Amino acid sequence: MYLGEFRNRIVLQTLGGSIDAGGGQSSTWSGTTAYWSKVENLSGSEGLFGDQLRATNQFRFTIRYNSSLNEKYRIVYRSENYNIQSIKDIDEGKFKYQEIIATKGVAN
Repeated sequence: MYLGEFRNRIVLQTLGGSIDAGGGQSSTWSGTTAYWSKVENLSGSEGLFGDQLRATNQFRFTIRYNSSLNEKYRIVYRSENYNIQSIKDIDEGKFKYQEIIATKGVAN
């Protein structure tokens, strides 16, 4: 893998919560870290979601290894949100890169 392929900037966000003065809870996404990434569009499809036709796209993001990354994060790329489906270590045991499969277009 060549470092020149890592030319797209992505931001990993986590979902955080807080309790207001009235005891209500609110959830907000906050950016944690920006990464240089290799981005590949894997597939696209259309389907019914809540009685509406929706398009979904699946992407592969490759980043340098991050030990704290899990499926609870989401990716922001070009001002669009991507829900992480799976994370795979490349060069298992060497902790060099991670391959993230993420979907755009479907609400969680």
